[in-house]
Amino acid sequence: MKFFTALYPPLHVVDELRAVLDRGPDVKWTKPEKWHITLCFHGETADEERFKALEGHEVPEIRLRNFGTFRDTVLWAGIDGDLNQLARAAGADDNWFAHLTVAYGYRGQPMPAFLSSPWQPSEAVLVSSADGVYTPLTRVGLRTSARR
Repeated sequence: MKFFTALYPPLHVVDELRAVLDRGPDVKWTKPEKWHITLCFHGETADEERFKALEGHEVPEIRLRNFGTFRDTVLWAGIDGDLNQLARAAGADDNWFAHLTVAYGYRGQPMPAFLSSPWQPSEAVLVSSADGVYTPLTRVGLRTSARR
């Protein structure tokens, strides 16, 4: 079992992203219900104290913007908005890069320009991952412009 801290997009953003993806059969598409932005991988044990310390951290407005790849095979949606401070507070290292993975086995299929509606994540979620199943364990509230 592995643990990570995640931000989940709201349903309307999930629907916007789903609408622009050409779900060809040669790509292993990730399930929309699993789409998230990983703030920090914890490994085999979760740093629950550090996770709980995220409560009330300020979070900027963000959007999904366009697409990119890792190793030319992992397709991701980019993040427009600075999540670096929140990711560092969660425990991310210097190699952390804000993205939302949408597919594996990507082979250079053309992707459309994309910009989602803006949103502010209202919570961070501590998640366990075992055999491809994500289980939310606990949540902490984040400070948004609506929650000041």
